[in-house]
Amino acid sequence: MAKKRARVQQFADEDEEDDTSPSLQSRKFKIPKIKHDAQNVSDLPTNEDLPPPPPPPPAPPLQKPLVSLKDEKVRYWTERGGVRVHGLVHKNPVSIVNEKYPCAEWNDTKISEKGTNIKFTVSLHVNDEYYYGTASNKKEARRLAAASCISKRLGLISDFGQHNNHGNQQQPTTTPDLSSPDEKTQAVPEPLTPTNNHSKKRPVTPKTPISVSDGRSPVMILNEVYGPSKCHYEFIENTHPVHSFTAKLTFLGSVFEGTSANKKKAKQVSALNALAAQGYEVCHDEDIPVESPKTPRTPSAEVNSVDRELQAFADKVALLAQNKFAELSAHVEEHQRKKKVLAAAILYNNVNGKSFRPDGDMEIIALTTGTKVLGGEYLSVEGKAINDSHAEIQIRRCIIRFLYGQLKAFRDKRSSVLEMKDGKYKLKKEFSLHLYINTAPCGDARIFSPKQEGDQAQVIDDDTHPNRINRGQLRTKIESGEGTIPILNPSEALLTWDGILAGQRLRTMSCSDKLCRTNVLGLQGSLLSHFMLPVYYSSIIVGRLFSHSHLSRAIYKRLQVESVESLLPPGFKVNVPLLLPVTVAEPRSVSKASGFCFNWTYGDTAPEATKTVDGKVNDNNASQSRICKNSLFKLFLAEYQMSSGSDEFATKMYCEAKDAAKDYLEAKMLVMDQFKKLGYGCWVKKPVEQNMFSLN
Repeated sequence: MAKKRARVQQFADEDEEDDTSPSLQSRKFKIPKIKHDAQNVSDLPTNEDLPPPPPPPPAPPLQKPLVSLKDEKVRYWTERGGVRVHGLVHKNPVSIVNEKYPCAEWNDTKISEKGTNIKFTVSLHVNDEYYYGTASNKKEARRLAAASCISKRLGLISDFGQHNNHGNQQQPTTTPDLSSPDEKTQAVPEPLTPTNNHSKKRPVTPKTPISVSDGRSPVMILNEVYGPSKCHYEFIENTHPVHSFTAKLTFLGSVFEGTSANKKKAKQVSALNALAAQGYEVCHDEDIPVESPKTPRTPSAEVNSVDRELQAFADKVALLAQNKFAELSAHVEEHQRKKKVLAAAILYNNVNGKSFRPDGDMEIIALTTGTKVLGGEYLSVEGKAINDSHAEIQIRRCIIRFLYGQLKAFRDKRSSVLEMKDGKYKLKKEFSLHLYINTAPCGDARIFSPKQEGDQAQVIDDDTHPNRINRGQLRTKIESGEGTIPILNPSEALLTWDGILAGQRLRTMSCSDKLCRTNVLGLQGSLLSHFMLPVYYSSIIVGRLFSHSHLSRAIYKRLQVESVESLLPPGFKVNVPLLLPVTVAEPRSVSKASGFCFNWTYGDTAPEATKTVDGKVNDNNASQSRICKNSLFKLFLAEYQMSSGSDEFATKMYCEAKDAAKDYLEAKMLVMDQFKKLGYGCWVKKPVEQNMFSLN
């Protein structure tokens, strides 16, 4: 330790010596002088000979504000219209406060409510200081309070929210004063009027059409105008007949309901109804006037738009059909209740003198289910089997049974929906028939339909390729198969009895094609044409896979040509029914189709269940169905004998009685010929042997 102290003292003595001491002078560095030769001085380049220095690199563009901190003041600089604006930021002031002061406290308080004018005040507590913001909603009030805070503490002014819809900045006129109010007086500063992204929307006035999907929620409008405290919502889940939700809105002492596939949409519909009751003009999505010239409405879209009254009518028809099915399915065995396709015929009594109102008298006169066709080995030469068990095809046979009953009621001078005109019966003018199908009919109406999206079907012309050759083609259902295929070869339209017995697959025309033919020939068929004028559907209501362009083409547009309409016999026409969707469609069934179907007609005590594979009643005796050809022929013979007193057709075959209806036969041959001439294909006919039976 002593040696170490001696060395430290020696170094200290050396540091105290004068700078002129030899030890320090020896440590100084000398810079050598550079000497040039006189002969080489002239060879050195002058300033004129040197190349000019390169220009300095351009300053990078100012993309972000430059930040300089001094005494807790943040200074932002940015180019704004060619002028540097000091202290202007483009960030939400609430975000700046949360980043700079994470311990800040927010308090929301509603301070005033004068009629429909509601004001909210938000206080911000930062480091024992309070800042306030007042606006018509809490979000804007928070922004104003935060803007006041950063203006006082950081010297910043935020123009967040003061941009147009394209994000272009607007030149500010004056810098607003956002200083916080005095704590003693607790004065509330005047709120800014922001120019937000919704500034170009139409103002909500009683003359402005309001819709569920035009960007302004009816629930939001109701809360802003009347206040959320006056709106109370209750939700009810409906599991029958389809899964849906009903929102009940209690508002100003009244209850408004809205039903849809989800709670959000049901709530919006109930709020829309409440606004309509307060004098606001509400409309459906299809009725909103289009303001942009880039998307003009087509005339077909305006014609096919569904108003609220027609939509309510279609929804009521669908609900009646589903409820009737639930009632009738209790009378059949459990394994026979499963259905994929449901069809119902509704008789509407126009008691109010206006067409198709939901408050009119409606009665379901027939209901059927089924999706299968007959097996080839079960074809009946006596007409005792049902060839096509699809629901929309069976429903026509049930309507024929209903009309036979109405003929008997008219003859017995009982109440009937028929009246006499020119020696034949016709439907009274105050009655109309309507068809409901829970999904689009197979064939041309369904195969090109888009997937179901949402709970409101589109009613505009949605076919982007209407001129393709496959549009409108006649298609057939195949035995033991699903779906339909077109008739590519005319020879495929020929079916023979021995060919089917030898293994040829039975082919049946699609439901779309049969509905198209029925839309010209009428629902009554050939046998009833002896007594009646043609009867047509007034509307067709479809649940799932509704497409107006495809459905209208499949049902009537294929034959809506002058060559057909001008040549039809008197009384026949190309009927143009009203095509309507439903608001809440029945969910798609992914289970395998049942091998059973049932039919019910007005006056029956219970539905009749049949097997689709053989087309006969599901009992031990395999009895014939009440809607097969044989049964309907019996009804015809009884009615013909009672009305004319003649047994002319008692000994004749079924095909002869059909061909005796000359006008019907002429119209039928015209339709078949026009399908072929217009390029839609050939109609597939069953073997003629199946119609060559008599009842004696």
